[in-house]
Amino acid sequence: MTNRGGEGAHVPPAAPRPSRAKGRLAVSAPKPDRDGASVVRPRARTGDLPLGWRIADGYLAIGVFLLVELVVVGLVFRRELVGLHELTLAFWKLWPIAFAAAAPAAAIGGVIVECARHAEGRWGRIGLALSAAGFAGAVAFGVSTGRLLSGPLRAPFVGIVAGVAFAGAFVLGPLVARALAPKPRRTFSLGVFLGVIALMFAVELVNLLVLPRLYPAFHRGLALLVLLLAPFVPVAWDAPRRVRPGATDDAEGAIAPFGMKLARAALALGLFALSAAVAPSAAERLAPADNVRLVYLTRAPVLANAVEIAAALSPPPPLDDTPLVVNQGQAGRAVDLAGRDIVLVTIDALRADHVGAYGYGRKTTPTIDALAAEGVVFERAYTPTPHTSYAVTSLMTGKYIRPLVLQGLGADSETWAGQLRRYGYKTAAFFPPAVFFIDAERFGPIRERGLDFEYRKVEFASADRRAKQVETYLDGVDKNARVFLWVHLFEPHEPYETHPEHPFGDRDIDRYDAEIAAADAGLGSILATVRARRPNAVVIVSADHGEEFQDHGGRYHGTTVYEEQVRVPLVVHAPGLFAPRRVTAPVQLVDLLPTVLSGLDIPRPARVRGADLGRALAGTATSPEDARGFAFAETETMTMLARGSLRLVCARRIGACALYDVERDPAETRDLSGARAADMADMRNELRGVEASHGRYEIAGLRSEGKGWPEALRRGIAGDADAALDVAALLDDADVLIRRKAAEVLFDLQRPEVSPTMRLALVRDEDDEVRRWSALTLTRLGEGAPRTRELLEDRDPKWRRLAALALAEGGDGRGEDDLVAWFREAYGKRADKREVLSFERAKEIVAALAKIRAKSALPVLIAALDDVRLRPHVAEALAAIGQDAARPALAEHLATERYQHARVALSEALVALGAGPELRAPLIRLLGVPDPLPNGLRIALQADVLELVGGPRDRDLEKLRRFGRSGVSVGMVVPKSDGSGDALRVLCRARSNDDRPGEIRFGVGTRRLVSSGDRETGGLVPKRAPELDARTAATLYVPPGDKPQEVFAPLPAAVKVRPGQHGEFVVYATQNVELSACAVVPLVAELPPPPPEPWTPEKGGEGSTDGDPPQNP
Repeated sequence: MTNRGGEGAHVPPAAPRPSRAKGRLAVSAPKPDRDGASVVRPRARTGDLPLGWRIADGYLAIGVFLLVELVVVGLVFRRELVGLHELTLAFWKLWPIAFAAAAPAAAIGGVIVECARHAEGRWGRIGLALSAAGFAGAVAFGVSTGRLLSGPLRAPFVGIVAGVAFAGAFVLGPLVARALAPKPRRTFSLGVFLGVIALMFAVELVNLLVLPRLYPAFHRGLALLVLLLAPFVPVAWDAPRRVRPGATDDAEGAIAPFGMKLARAALALGLFALSAAVAPSAAERLAPADNVRLVYLTRAPVLANAVEIAAALSPPPPLDDTPLVVNQGQAGRAVDLAGRDIVLVTIDALRADHVGAYGYGRKTTPTIDALAAEGVVFERAYTPTPHTSYAVTSLMTGKYIRPLVLQGLGADSETWAGQLRRYGYKTAAFFPPAVFFIDAERFGPIRERGLDFEYRKVEFASADRRAKQVETYLDGVDKNARVFLWVHLFEPHEPYETHPEHPFGDRDIDRYDAEIAAADAGLGSILATVRARRPNAVVIVSADHGEEFQDHGGRYHGTTVYEEQVRVPLVVHAPGLFAPRRVTAPVQLVDLLPTVLSGLDIPRPARVRGADLGRALAGTATSPEDARGFAFAETETMTMLARGSLRLVCARRIGACALYDVERDPAETRDLSGARAADMADMRNELRGVEASHGRYEIAGLRSEGKGWPEALRRGIAGDADAALDVAALLDDADVLIRRKAAEVLFDLQRPEVSPTMRLALVRDEDDEVRRWSALTLTRLGEGAPRTRELLEDRDPKWRRLAALALAEGGDGRGEDDLVAWFREAYGKRADKREVLSFERAKEIVAALAKIRAKSALPVLIAALDDVRLRPHVAEALAAIGQDAARPALAEHLATERYQHARVALSEALVALGAGPELRAPLIRLLGVPDPLPNGLRIALQADVLELVGGPRDRDLEKLRRFGRSGVSVGMVVPKSDGSGDALRVLCRARSNDDRPGEIRFGVGTRRLVSSGDRETGGLVPKRAPELDARTAATLYVPPGDKPQEVFAPLPAAVKVRPGQHGEFVVYATQNVELSACAVVPLVAELPPPPPEPWTPEKGGEGSTDGDPPQNP
């Protein structure tokens, strides 16, 4: 019979039975045996150690853990800290805040430890299970606000998670209790002690690496879990000790004199009191240490919460609203452009580093290169926003137009053409309608005025056709009249088309270079025409923005402010005026207008923002400030400030910034914010000043009603989240219009720090509209307001829809019908006014529909797949809703999708919806195009269609994974694909398991393995390695990295396997390569671009025929 009650092997029937009240509270500790011998206690009792001692020990353990995390983060990420003094600052200022805030966790942890120690008893076991269920349920409730789980599924999900946690803790409770009980051998208890520490370390790593910056409840739950595990450490450490006479024994039988326990408790209580007392002042001292807060916010899973607490105790000081003085150039003019014609040529999507004059190896731009050899080259020129509409309008107005139009400003801005027309210039523009494709509704007056050009040729035309149009125009203009001519060449903009005369290759980047070469050839024709008719013209060649090809994980443009998207070429050539030179200081497109105005001695308008580059053109810019230069760029989510070779790049919504030196790090991969903290701080303050100053140049253009918006409100309207507290302060303004606008802006900014102010406005503001916005804002921030639910019944659809959006973002689907109707008006099949919804609001609605899993939105979401910008977001929403009915539409769009990021989103959505065979045809084609689908093999594996898209059968796949490093032969059927020839491509998914690159050799063997003779019993392990025919082999290079990557290469023509045929292929991988999958697919051409839509020339001089140039006056 197994002994469960003590050390004896058997209990006689007449002997007294041991007490069964295992979890019953004891009044005093048991007495030692009469002979004074040391005895291992069979089981602990709750009363053996007062709960207070347990909480005190646990609190000290938490303090030690916080100190360890603080030091480890400081050491591991020491390159991001300026020096030891920042680590010291974190210890003296951040640790006390964290320790004081952790007191409740210590109290809860002490109770949980006691429950765990007594989990062999009924009540201890139930207490532990209830604790686990409560914790798991709270975390599940927090994470279920995402788009996958919401609405009616939320409660069952939380219940299931809590139930599983309860059952797990209930079953494992006795095991935990026995593990924590006293043991005669220290080795086992040492293992328990180390196991607890290892578990804490594992939870820390999961918190740091899994779903970073997503699901705050998940990360906060893990942080709390680590703190709750800390009190188990002293229990595990004391478990093997024995009781000796004269000692006050604790629950584990530890040698713990009363004085020692009292000292530990006093230490814990004293540290808590001291930490709580110094926390406010510590937070105040920590507030200016931006780098310390950023490092621990992003690198320390537990202390990150302390950083947020510190920010709440001492909010950062408001930004200085003093207008920023921007260098606008020297007084007087440095160059004389009087009497010269001005020719401006911009090339769409031309990144600077693909121009020969900027160091590119391919011969893409011989015309620009020749012009640069005789002119002034600005090596670091930047667009204000990497979207054509914003970039061109900023270029033509000399100001950062995006923040202005977001504030309702800038509509009356004077343009380059308007200024020169006033001074007698003839103005003509040749540009495509796509110039205003992005956010066209924001440029109404400027777009309707045609940027103030008197002659406009607005149509899609090739570069060669533009050259003929320019020739026709110049031939029809009086030779004595001065001309300002602008031509926008559209070739490099996606979709990238091939040009047989420029055979760079078939991949996207090759065709992009071919488009650049085609545009450059057209530029050559234009310049030849200009020089023949206007030999003294000043020629300016630049671009509206760049183009990204996975440089920072993205494609195309308009998404980031890294060099590949915002840096553009800028070459200025004027015969007999400028000596050839290169300018390294940062400049901007908005500098061109004030430079030309200064050169023509035209008064500079007060609201023009750019600087005069006259001294840089003349070669007299020699001051240190000239060398530093200045440039600013922004997108919806990012901002950039350029000074000298430094680039400050900030993600504006989360307030995180990085500093790069593009002279030493052109790819912007090494953050210098820690090493150059002073520059980081100066540039960050300057960038905030720039963002805060946009409105000061537009005071005269404010609307009549409510004009004179305060500076903070203008910043908030422009999306500056740092202005949220300043905007909230305006809710006390006496002007009701300002209060209404402030409340509306706070609804869009969604910043949690304004919650107290919004609650006050909700109950005390006398204006009903302010109260409505306040209720909606609180609901968006997760603080329910009953008024929001009342707005669902409002007569005005505007308030019903906003209420539905706010509720849906929190998982409440009561306003689903209003939300779907709102979206249907803009994106339904019968929608005829897309302007009713901004793109940003449309994304919010799509995300909200996904969160509540609105099945009724399925038809309109499917219709919205036709919108090229919204398509990836809609695909994610359809996946979240989880209706199989969306699969055909998703598959149809995937088959014709040309944008890589949308292909990925559509594929992932189909996999999430359980798609299988319908992915076969699209995957075969997308794996065979010049730029194959990223992670296409992973998608095929998830959809279980790898064998159908050129991969091996399951049996051969397992063999490939096991024996690829020693050589293996696998059979694959090469699929057929529409439009494919006989050329083949091999793709493999693999990773290098060290920091060295790896290689995979893939080809046909010199002999075919016979399955019956060449395999061991079971048919999986080959007896000998196959031979690889070198003539048929392709080499795939696997870059180092922790994550699997998909590499590809064309197979040599010597491979005689054709699409539709089975082939035996031999694979050899280096020893540091782990293979996941391979496939062979036919090479196919990229999907052709859609045919141009019919276009009707606009009235009022736009689109006039080539044979009808403007008449001379």
